[in-house]
Formats: sequence, structure tokens, C-alpha cells
Amino acid sequence: MNTSSDSNPSSSLSYSIYSSYVEHSRIDMQGEEANLYVARALRLVIENVLAQLSTTLVVAISTRHLGTAHWFEYMMNSLMDSWRMVAVQLIRIRPDLVANPVVGRKRVSLLMVDSYQGLLDTNITANNADFDDPDYYFIFLQARDHLIPKQLQLILDHCLAHFWLHCNVMIQTAQVEVLVYTYYPYTANACQAAHPIPVNTFDGRQWKVAQMFPDKLSQMHGCPLTVLTWPQPPFVELHWDPQRNRSRGSGFEIQLVEQLARRMNFSLELVNMALLRPDAYRLAEGSSEGPIERLLQRSVNISMGYFRSTARRNQLLTTPMSYYSANLVAVLQLERYRIGSLALLVFPFQLSVWMLLLLALLIHLGIHLPCGRRRGNGVGGGGLQVVALLLGAALARLPRPWRHRFIAAHWLWASIPLRISYQSLLFHLIRLQLYSTPSFSLDQLLAEGFQGICTANTQRLLLEMPQVARDPDSFQSLDTPSDWDVLNVLTRNRNRKIFAVANQDVTISFLHSSAHPNAFHVVKQPVNVEYTGMYMPKHSFLYEKLDDDIRRLDASGFIHAWRRASFATVHRMEQQVRLTSRRYINHAKLSGIYVVMAGLYLLAGLVFAGELLLERRVRN
Repeated sequence: MNTSSDSNPSSSLSYSIYSSYVEHSRIDMQGEEANLYVARALRLVIENVLAQLSTTLVVAISTRHLGTAHWFEYMMNSLMDSWRMVAVQLIRIRPDLVANPVVGRKRVSLLMVDSYQGLLDTNITANNADFDDPDYYFIFLQARDHLIPKQLQLILDHCLAHFWLHCNVMIQTAQVEVLVYTYYPYTANACQAAHPIPVNTFDGRQWKVAQMFPDKLSQMHGCPLTVLTWPQPPFVELHWDPQRNRSRGSGFEIQLVEQLARRMNFSLELVNMALLRPDAYRLAEGSSEGPIERLLQRSVNISMGYFRSTARRNQLLTTPMSYYSANLVAVLQLERYRIGSLALLVFPFQLSVWMLLLLALLIHLGIHLPCGRRRGNGVGGGGLQVVALLLGAALARLPRPWRHRFIAAHWLWASIPLRISYQSLLFHLIRLQLYSTPSFSLDQLLAEGFQGICTANTQRLLLEMPQVARDPDSFQSLDTPSDWDVLNVLTRNRNRKIFAVANQDVTISFLHSSAHPNAFHVVKQPVNVEYTGMYMPKHSFLYEKLDDDIRRLDASGFIHAWRRASFATVHRMEQQVRLTSRRYINHAKLSGIYVVMAGLYLLAGLVFAGELLLERRVRN
């Protein structure tokens, strides 16, 4: 009796609490069977789709109607009772809160909303805008049937405007039909449009299509993509086509983007841009009409043309895999290290050999001087005989004492191998055009007082290096975007103590095309490494597809072949000029021989004049 009397008040209290909860939460807005039907559909999405994409899941409930929010919470409770596969971050977003609900990266999101305004309240657009890797949005829109078309279109337009490529919207109709809609940004009927397209249906047991997020960029139906570029051979070469009244491109990067266009079936619209000096750019990356600004404004889809990757650009824009990398090298004129004519005369022998030779010369002079005095020839006669013997000349008068003849003969025969080795080494070294050891690093060049020249874009990259940042005046930027022009300036300034910093492949191409390739020295230690790629607006939905295709082309070797062929074309264009220039004898290479011969003739003239003066003095 006591038990029965105690249980009745408890049952009444439980029923009263449940009735109050149902009244305020409105979870009875539809039958429990329909609720379980929707819950099974969501569970399969989470287990078979979202859980395969990430080990964590962000579930956000954002509604402007309080009763719908309670119904979403009831649905989540039903799901969690039977599902424990992945970690869940459940976010309840109240429209009366002004602060940002939750900040941070949300890669896979399940959003439960009752309207487009509820989606905006999540503020998830700002949270994911700075990331390049793809994100996935599965949006459950719960609204009245007559409100669904408008709200669905607003949500899909939002997905397109913010580059949400993997964006699905699930709805439930009054007939308890669970449908999934998405959009294709490029279709046969429209380009850059977000028309709702049904992609899946739940039949009560499973989804009819296993692939919940279809590939939307494998077929772009010839829709145009705007490519902003500029002439930068051999990467990009632009030619005006008068028949089509438009620019036509060629070069390594143009070949790459044309191959991507064939694979994805889109058309190209090339926009030729005149590059300005970077110090005049508003962002230090592009003018108001520069490549960075145009991409930030999303007025173009892709920008390329030997576009270097930097931390600033990667922060502002999106870039797929870098398809080109090369060293920045320092190039200088070997003329600065050429051994002079006087230094070349001393170069064949080391200092110890010259010291021994000088000592032997003094000894023989000491032996012949007393002999010359006794014969009346004086100091000059004995000294000239010793020098004449060293140079291989015969004596006009032999010394009378036999020991002096023996010493003279010894001195003559001993000097023969010295003369032979010296003369052969001298002419061999003149033929080799000897240079002193040039610098092998950027630090050595700066320590020796060299001035660097480069393009303004390269200078901005070099200023991030500590040794250059300490002395920014050690580099001077030229008003040109081409490393080829920088190397031409280096060629015209042979007497200045300067060096150029340029791309390694461009430098090799320039040296192959130069009439005097051996007149330059490339410093062995690279200055820096630069990476080049194409850039797109931040969070572009083209990133995932282009990155995947570029990686496939690179793994297949196509990119390397196109790059090698493009630089080989530049070599062939300049080959005729190089061959014509080398047909003629370069007298500059023979300057060492001319100086040596002139010095020898001058010395012979002085010896001859001295002999005449001595002969006249003897006669008098």
C-alpha cells in the first residue's frame, strides 16, 4: 500500500515534467517514427561519410526559432545513444549572443539550422577562410516546406561565394522525405552559378548513392578561367593574335595550365599585365591593379609567370604544389680575378724557388766579379755575363782560369732546365688564362666589398636573409622583372666590383647564349632557394583539384620534360649568335702573350743598347 501510494505521486510528477518539456521544446512537432527516420539518415551520414573524412566532428545547432533548437537537441540525444564512433564537439549557438561562438579550424562540420540566418550566426565562414585545405559542410535545414526553396538557394549561394565546394544541404519534407541537395559551380548551362541539384535520397535503410560529396571539377564544361600573367620567358611568352584579337601564350607554365585545362575541360582567358616596380606597390606585393590585389578582389582565378612563393603571399593567397624550384646563384665577372701580366711572370715558380734562384745568382755574381775586375771589365761586365748565362746567351769571352770556366759551364747547364720549365709553364699559364681563387659564398663577396645587383623581386626575397638584412645597401635593385637583363648589366660593367644574383636555370641559359661563357664565374654555394607556383584567391575551391592534377603530372615526369624543353628552346634561339661571335679570334685572350713579348723585346733592346755603350766605352 505504501509503495503504491508513493509511486502515484512520482508518476504524476514525471508526467507533468515531460508534458512541460514537450510543450516548450515542441519535440512532438512530428511523430516519433518520423524522428527516428531522420535520426537513422543522420547516423548513416556521420558513420559512413563524415567519420571517414576526420576523426573529429563539429556539430553546430544554430536556429532563430527556440522550438526548432530543442528539436535538434532531441535528435542529437537520439543519435548519441547509439553512436560512439568519433569525438564530437557540440556547439549550441544562441542568436542573442553577440560574441563569436567558437573560433578555430572546423574541417568537417555538421550544421543544423532552420534558416540562412542561422547559418550566418555560426560565423564558420571567418573561421575557415584562412585555410587552404578543403573542408566539408553537411547542413541540415529544417524548415517549413514553403520556405525551403528560398532558404536552400540562399545557403547554396553562400557556399559558392565563399568557395565551399563540398557543401551539401539535407532537408526533410512534410511527407518525411529526406533529400540532399548540392550545387555544381560549372555546368553546361551556367558558369559560377549555384543551382540546387538533388544528389541523394534516403529510403529508410540506406542512402541510394554511396558518394555523398561528388567530384564537381572533373568536368567544367568549357567554362572560362581568367589567368593573369606577364611575359617572363621561358616560363611565359605572350604573343598578340590579330585574328582572334587576343593574347596567345607559350612557355613552360602556359603548357602546364593548358594541360590542366584539357584534363578539367575549362577554357583560358589570358590577361596580360605590365609589372611595376615593387617599391611602388601598395601591398609591397602588387599595385591596386597588381596580381596580389586582383586575386584578393577575386577578379581573376589564377596568376602565374615565374611567381615566387613567399610567406607573405602564402598568407594572403592559396597556391597548390610548387611545380618549379631552383637556386638563386651569385654570378660575377672573372676579370676581377684575372692574374695581371707582371704577376703572371712570377707565378710559374713558388717563392722558395725564386729565393734559391736569387741566392744562386748572387753566388755566381760573387764568383765572376773578382774575375771581371782582374781582366779590367769592371763590375758591369761580370754581372752581365752572369745574367747572360742565366738567360741562355753565349759568352763573348771565356774566363781564363779553368775553375771560372767550370763554374760558368755549370751555371749555364744548371739554368737550362730552369729556363725550359719556366718558359713552358709561362706560355701554358698564359694559354689557360689563369685567375686567382674567386669567392665561394655570398658572405665572402660582401666581405670583399662587392656590390650585388638583382631584380626588385629578388631583392625583397634576399632582405629576409640575416646577412643581407644587416646591410641592405649591399644590394641594388634594377628596374626590370627579368634576371636576363640583370646579367646583361653585369656584362657591360666589367671594371666595377659587382656581382649579380639570378635564377640558376636562367643563368645557365644566359651563359650558353653568351659569346664569352668562360668570362663568368658562378659561386658554388647557392644564395637561396626559390619556389615558383600559380596563385589563386584564398580558400579557392580550385585548390584541391589543381593540386592533385599537378602532383600527378609531376610524378609522371611531364612537368620536368616541359621545363627542360622550354629552357632548351631558349638555348637554340641564341645558338646562332653564339656561334657567329666565336668565329673570330678574341684578341683579349692573347693580351698576356702580347705583354710578355713586348716585355721581352724591351728587355732585349735595353741589353743591346747596354752592349753598344760598353763597346764604345772599351774602344775609347
